[in-house]
Amino acid sequence: MPHERTNTRAPGQPPSRRCAACRATKHLDDFYTDRRGRRTSRCKACHRHQTRANNRRRTTALRRLVAAHLDEYRALLRDGRSQPTDRPERTRGGGPHAA
Repeated sequence: MPHERTNTRAPGQPPSRRCAACRATKHLDDFYTDRRGRRTSRCKACHRHQTRANNRRRTTALRRLVAAHLDEYRALLRDGRSQPTDRPERTRGGGPHAA
């Protein structure tokens, strides 16, 4: 597959892979490993760049949403601070149903 390994497995050459984002061929150490042990399709630099862009986009959207509904947001914060939580207290030992 063209997006997979680009190494010819020649002796003495480090294994490499092509980044799907920047299209550069880089050493396998420049790629993150997923939970299954496989390398990601984007290099670490491109992954960081995309993650930061997503975080900025998400933060901007949240700020716009709060600004558009400021009164509702303040009321929600006020209600959340004044009411005690309805969750039962956690006890050590697993509670009444522990074996």
